[in-house]
Amino acid sequence: MRYLACFCPLLLAACGIAYQAKPIQEQQNVETIQQASPTQEGFRQFVHTQYPQTAWPINTWDIDRLTLSALYFHPALKVAKSDYAVALAGITSAGLRPLVGLNGQLSRSNQANGDINPWAYGLQVDIPVITANKRQINIDIAQYQADIAKILISETAWMLRQQLSLDLILLAEQQTLHASLSKLQKSQADLLNAYQKRLDLGVAGKSDLLPIRLQHDQAAWQLQQLTLQIKQTQQKIMHDAGLTDQQNVSLNIAPLNISQVLKARFDQPQAYQNAKTIQHYALTNRMDIQRGLAQYAKAESQLRLEMAKRYPDLSLSPGILYEYGDRIWALGIGGMLNLLNKSSDLWAHAEQVRQNEATRFYALQHQIIQLSEQTYLKYRDAANLLVTMTQEYTQQSSRKQQLESQWRKGLIDKTEYLQTEIQFYAAQQRLVIQQANVLRALQEIENVMQKPLLLSEQSMTFAIKTKEAPLK
Repeated sequence: MRYLACFCPLLLAACGIAYQAKPIQEQQNVETIQQASPTQEGFRQFVHTQYPQTAWPINTWDIDRLTLSALYFHPALKVAKSDYAVALAGITSAGLRPLVGLNGQLSRSNQANGDINPWAYGLQVDIPVITANKRQINIDIAQYQADIAKILISETAWMLRQQLSLDLILLAEQQTLHASLSKLQKSQADLLNAYQKRLDLGVAGKSDLLPIRLQHDQAAWQLQQLTLQIKQTQQKIMHDAGLTDQQNVSLNIAPLNISQVLKARFDQPQAYQNAKTIQHYALTNRMDIQRGLAQYAKAESQLRLEMAKRYPDLSLSPGILYEYGDRIWALGIGGMLNLLNKSSDLWAHAEQVRQNEATRFYALQHQIIQLSEQTYLKYRDAANLLVTMTQEYTQQSSRKQQLESQWRKGLIDKTEYLQTEIQFYAAQQRLVIQQANVLRALQEIENVMQKPLLLSEQSMTFAIKTKEAPLK
C-alpha cells in the first residue's frame, strides 16, 4: 500500500488543471465591432509599429493608410491570424514526446500453498520508443502547415488591399464624372432656356425643345444616381477598411487624380510592358505559388511518415514485483507487427496525395500564365482605346475653344456654342470612364503579379508581421 501512497500525489497533480467553459460573448462582440474607430489607441500603436513615418492623427486616407486600417480592424485578417496561431500550436503538440505508462498491480493469495505473505505488489513502467524519426517528420508536417497559414495571412492582406484599390478607383471615377456631369447639366439647362425663349418668340417649335428637355432630365437623373453611388462607395471603402458607421466617423479620403496616376504609370511601363514580364513576376512572386510549394512539401513529409510507419514503434517495460515474499525484476519489450497489410498499402494514399498536390501546382501555373496573357491583352486594348478617346477629347476641346471665341465675338449663336459644349462634356465623360477602365486593367495586372504598381509603391512586407499585429 505504501507504493500507492507514493503515486497518489502524482495522479492528483496530473488532474490539477480543470476544463473551463468559455462561451461566446455575443453582445460584447457586437459592442467591439460598433466601437471600432481609427482614433483608438491600439490602432495608433499598430500604425506606429508598422509605419513609424505615418503622421498621427491621420487626416487624409490613401491606399496605404486604408490598408493599415483593414489590417487592424478587418475580421478576415483576424481569422487568418487565428488560423496561424492554431498552426503554431500544432508544431508544439507535434513535438511532444509520447507519454510514459505506469501500471500497478495488487493481488492477495488465500495462502492455500503456504505462502509466506498473502499480498503481492507489482509496478511496471512502459517507455515508448519512436523509431524511424517519426517525431521529427510530424514536426516538419506541422511546420509546413504553419507556413501555409502564414502565407494565407499575406494573401488575405493582399486581397484587402486589392479591394480597397478598386474602391478608390471607382470613387475617383464617380467623383470626376459627377463634376463633368454637373457642368453638362448646366449647359443643357442653358440650352433649354435658350430654346424656350425661341419657342416663346415663335422661332422654334415644341419638337425642337422636346429632345433637349429629355436630355436635360436624363442628365439630372444620372446626377442624382451618381450622388447616391458616391455615398455608397465611400461607405464601402469604410467597410473594406474594417470600420462601421456606428461611430459616425467619416474618412477624409485623399483625392485620386486618374490622369496623374495614369501618366506616372505610362512613364514607367517596364514592369508590365509585355505578358512575359507579367508572367515572370507572377510565377516567382505570387503567394499562392509559395503556398502551393509548401503544400507539396507537406505532402512529401506525409509520404515520408507513412513510409516510416513500416518500422514499428517499440515499448520498453521495466518493472518490479513483490510476489508473496519474492522480489522479482523484469524487463519487457513490445511492438506492433504489421502482418496483415502489405508495406506498400501504408503509403499508397500518401503517394496519391503528393501526386495530387503536384497536379494542382501545375494547374495553378497554367492558370497564372493564362491570366498574365489575358490581363496584358485587356490592358493593351484598353490603352489603345484610351489613345483614340484622348484624341477625340482633344478635338472636342479645341472645337469648344474655337466656338467659344466666335460666340463671344458675336459671330455665332449661343445655342450653337452650347451644343458644342455639351458634346465636349460628353466626350470628357467617355474619356474619364475609359481612363478608369485602364486603371482597372492595370490593377488586374497588379493583382496577377501581386506587386504594387498603381496607387502606392509601399511593399506588403508588413502584412505578415503577425506577432506585432494583434489578433484582437
